[in-house]
Amino acid sequence: MKRKMAYIGTFYLIGLFFASFLSRGFNLAAAAVLVLSAVSAIAVYKGKYVKTAVCFFSAAAGMFLYSAYDALVYENIIKYNGCDVEVVGKILDCNEYSGDKTLYTVKGIINGDVSAKVSFFADSSNAEIGDVVRVIGKASELKDSYKFPTKSYYKAKGIYLRIDKVSHFNFTHTEFSFRRLIDNYRMHILNVIDDQMDGDCAAVMSAMLFGDKSAIDSSEKTLMYRAGIGHIMAVSGVHLSVVCSFFWLVISRLPIGRYFRFGLLMVPVVCFVMLAGMSNSVIRAAIMIALVYGAGLFRRRADTFNSLGIAVILLTAASPFSVRDASFLLSAAGVFGIGVAAPVVTAEFEKKRKLGGIAKSFIASVCVMVIVFPVTMLFFDEVSVVSPFSNLILLPICTIVLVGGVVVMLTGGTAFAAVPVLKVCGICCRAVIIISEYIGRLRFSYIPLGIETVRIVIIIAAVSAALFILVFEKRKSGIFLSVSSLALAMVFSGMYKYIPDGKTTVAILKEGSAVTAVIHDKRSACIIDLKKGGNAAGSAVKYLNRNGIYRLNAVILNTDINISLPVYASGLELFDTDIVLVPENDMHLADGSSFEFEIESYSNDSGCVDVCGCSIAFMNDGTVIVSISGADIIMYDSKSYISPDVLYSAAVRYSGKSVESDANADIIAAMDDGSEAVAKNGTKIYIGENVKFTVNADGTVDSEEIE
Repeated sequence: MKRKMAYIGTFYLIGLFFASFLSRGFNLAAAAVLVLSAVSAIAVYKGKYVKTAVCFFSAAAGMFLYSAYDALVYENIIKYNGCDVEVVGKILDCNEYSGDKTLYTVKGIINGDVSAKVSFFADSSNAEIGDVVRVIGKASELKDSYKFPTKSYYKAKGIYLRIDKVSHFNFTHTEFSFRRLIDNYRMHILNVIDDQMDGDCAAVMSAMLFGDKSAIDSSEKTLMYRAGIGHIMAVSGVHLSVVCSFFWLVISRLPIGRYFRFGLLMVPVVCFVMLAGMSNSVIRAAIMIALVYGAGLFRRRADTFNSLGIAVILLTAASPFSVRDASFLLSAAGVFGIGVAAPVVTAEFEKKRKLGGIAKSFIASVCVMVIVFPVTMLFFDEVSVVSPFSNLILLPICTIVLVGGVVVMLTGGTAFAAVPVLKVCGICCRAVIIISEYIGRLRFSYIPLGIETVRIVIIIAAVSAALFILVFEKRKSGIFLSVSSLALAMVFSGMYKYIPDGKTTVAILKEGSAVTAVIHDKRSACIIDLKKGGNAAGSAVKYLNRNGIYRLNAVILNTDINISLPVYASGLELFDTDIVLVPENDMHLADGSSFEFEIESYSNDSGCVDVCGCSIAFMNDGTVIVSISGADIIMYDSKSYISPDVLYSAAVRYSGKSVESDANADIIAAMDDGSEAVAKNGTKIYIGENVKFTVNADGTVDSEEIE
């Protein structure tokens, strides 16, 4: 059986991945069935189906490992949810936020019982990475929100609890910490970059070099992803390859043994992994680099697919939840695309005609895009479809930036090397920004991933392609299915907007205690900010992007105008906004503003606005009534007076716990968690959930939770 570790690693990953979506009981039952099937195949058919049996064993191992870790480790930590805890340990990371607050990540012992990583906010202090801390507070389980899946994100990184209401926090400074030394050096290099480059160019270079995207403007970041170079900002194999190439030029010429040479090479690799924040993608890359360079120690030839299989097993064996980490999955899929799929596809083309370097680069980019497409659907709202073309232009420029960054790091940021190198890098970063802005603003450059049809097509085609390639070894069929899936997704996405269906959707989105309503058809939308002055603007932007809507007929601000106006002005920068409406009593707050869109007033005291094919009425008590095709949707807070005799198709209470006045609505959405609702028999009730109402042309209203 050739490429043993490739097959073992692939099916182990498949088992681990599917186990993360299923219940523990189902996982154990499925693992038992796979093991029995494998044993039966070996017993009955002897050595005929050994490869299939190994694949079954590997998938079963992944499912069993995930379930065992969930039961023995995760639940042993999460049992402290809602409890008062004391954690003693060392600081792994600290990030400063506004308001003199710092988010600390600590690895320590909870109540002297179990080892775990926890995070907590506390007043900024002189505590540093590596310091010993003692913190007391109430532990709480992290929660996902529509805007950002906090629980899923940190669970993949091994952080399951956050300490709220910290009552005690003290630390003991340690004299030396290697991790702190590395972090201080990283901050030194970042400061050198900031001193020598413009702010936006420095932010882009910092993201490329260390994967730190926090300083990049959200709109700029979106445009870069739409242009297809978001992968450059996730530190992985490309970055480590540049680092290793520099060191190998020197180390390979030293008169030392091959074992010592390999050991010397691994030192900068480990340091760079720590500099880049030890993300799963860079650790995966480090393992594969070690396997590639280490193959020569044993007179073996390195194989990308085998190395990837080994890296996957090593990286997830001690932390199975990392299988849901976006950087890990995208990195693994990207390596498979460029290192495994691309050579196969290129070989198929070269059977008929010799390909040049540009053609091979284009094919490799297409392979990566197709392979990572199913993974992208899990974590992102849209995916670039122009990356094979844009990477031909942008990737060489980004490589210059990476090489320049490595030179600055290796020379310690000294002026004689940093100043000229960073001048060149600044020009390159500016070029990347300009080109990304142009490409990213093209509406055909990306596909929205909130369309159900697109997702179904991709899933079916991805599974079919995997079966043909891995099980049946039908390369041409697998290639055809993979490329066809992408083409179909592009066609469906383009056609979807232009097929009328006579439906209007009202989506109610919450972020904490903030609430925003989005009224839209397939091509345009209207936003109503209901509560907390723009705090839910990020959720609205995410919803619009997922549904491929970029035109806003109106943005109606209802509360906290001085806060919400600049928030929406920033968040909606990439949308075509016709007008922003503010209450006439608050118009003075918007006078003299320098925003690019037009601002007008409306009456929120029995006033009415006609937009998006519906009528929106505003009452002086904060009630908003949306009338569409004869259906009325009422939105109100606890201070509103709602007559119990009036019938509504749907009632949305965006604040307050009691909801007895909703009794005559057909659908009730209470946005506060822990709300109570009194409803007539057969009424659909949504408590504390994002929800959307779809109003059909005949006035009937359907509803569903927004996931």
